[in-house]
Amino acid sequence: MEDEIYGTIAKVVAGETLSDEERQDLKVWREEHEREYQLLVRLEEPVRFIRERGGIVREVAYKRVARRLERGKQRKIRWYTYISAVAGVLLVIGIALTWWGLPFGEKGTMEQPFRPGNGQVMLTLKHGEVVPLKRDVKEVIVADTTLRVTNEGNTLVYSVMQGEVREDIYNVLTVPVGGEFRVILSDGTMVFLNSGSELRYPEAFRDGQREVFLKGEAWFEVAKDSVRPFRVHAGEMDVRVLGTSFNVKAYERMESIAMTLVTGSVEITCNDESFRIVPGEQFEYRKGLKLTSVREVDTELYTSWKDGYYKFRQASLEEIMTTLSVWYGLEVFYQNEEAKRLEFTGKVKRYEDVGNLLRKFEQTENVVFNRKGNNVIIQLK
Repeated sequence: MEDEIYGTIAKVVAGETLSDEERQDLKVWREEHEREYQLLVRLEEPVRFIRERGGIVREVAYKRVARRLERGKQRKIRWYTYISAVAGVLLVIGIALTWWGLPFGEKGTMEQPFRPGNGQVMLTLKHGEVVPLKRDVKEVIVADTTLRVTNEGNTLVYSVMQGEVREDIYNVLTVPVGGEFRVILSDGTMVFLNSGSELRYPEAFRDGQREVFLKGEAWFEVAKDSVRPFRVHAGEMDVRVLGTSFNVKAYERMESIAMTLVTGSVEITCNDESFRIVPGEQFEYRKGLKLTSVREVDTELYTSWKDGYYKFRQASLEEIMTTLSVWYGLEVFYQNEEAKRLEFTGKVKRYEDVGNLLRKFEQTENVVFNRKGNNVIIQLK
């Protein structure tokens, strides 16, 4: 069994597709080895980086691991030893991690102030016309006999005037990095789009269905309609609700997608499996490992962004910087692996200048941030 699971892990590292049986074996193994699974998860980002720069051949990876283990003359090993060997393989294969050589200034250097919350939000209408949306300005975007679309100052409002909706005519709302915007759909559902996100939706919903497509992150407050379920398509995840409030995080560049439920009831379909989620639970799908999970969470940790702040509780610096990089448009690199595991608890204002925010982290822990443009390199003091 150990040899089989090692072979499956080698396929994951090489970026190969797992069979249904292999995915099930990995899922069973995870239930008994949660700590070791988390070590595997930590390898996802460097593995993805290496794949983009040449890839990894499974046979080569497996042979390198076997040779490293043979040197120790160990036939049976603990999982953490195997993980260390795999991590070593990623370096032995010959891929240079060039981000450690990026030119940065002196330690603790912070550049010009940068405050998010702006950025040009764009609306693409049915015939491809692109309309820049102004902030804090009331304006009429569309007004005809069947539909009225207005910008009510950071909120786009759709109103169906009259007549039966016979076809889906889609609009696309695009929010840049550092921006945010709300839209009230024709059924009364409110969607709050986070930084770097895109929502594709009908101008008006037809009888029997309500369906939207999300890239990025958004908070949903779905208008109740017992006849027409509301569906959100986000990457590999489909969310079906009748009337509820929840957060969906599905950035294409991130290794996982998640749905956090605050009120109501949700049914999720992902990777050919179905899940029923209740308030206070979070569903997560890890793309690289093709694994799903459901757990109880403090929902405020995952939804506070919509209220103008971020809340963290014993969160690793790596988790925090992943969240902040989406909002501030940062590329984050670490000189010390130990820095990723530093933990923080507290709240930070969402609209604060990024330089001031990073300095606060420096004051509470033994860590230094060097910023040049949108690149941030982190190291221990």
